[in-house]
Amino acid sequence: MTTQESVIAEARALLGVRFAHQGRHAQHGLDCLGLLLVVAERAGVHFNGTMPKELDMRQYGTRPDAAMLKAKLDQWLLPRDGDAQTGDVLLLDIQSEPQHLALVSDYPVEGDVGMIHAYAPARKVVEHRYDAVWKKATRAIYQLPN
Repeated sequence: MTTQESVIAEARALLGVRFAHQGRHAQHGLDCLGLLLVVAERAGVHFNGTMPKELDMRQYGTRPDAAMLKAKLDQWLLPRDGDAQTGDVLLLDIQSEPQHLALVSDYPVEGDVGMIHAYAPARKVVEHRYDAVWKKATRAIYQLPN
């Protein structure tokens, strides 16, 4: 199984886990950063030799520091030009600020691209189409390191 396949398999295993601000455990709930960290840990993804849990950022308000989040993603992930690919990380604007993360999935409908994220309005981890609304909200696309 490729890194991308294992990332999506691990993310799908967390579908339905409740949303919890600063959540880092599937049993207690996850937020968007928690989902990324837990999935990376379970899929064996390392960031330049650093374990995912060592990259955790805590003590942020209900709206994360957008500049700090983008700076950390730029530091630890690989920017991607062009279209998002399965297993990529999306940095998404919420209320005009880049403060939300999602994983790109191979949506189960033929030819569609999906996204998996811990989404506060849904109160859980969800998967749905990466549609025009979300594409417009995309601030940056990153590849996870192999």
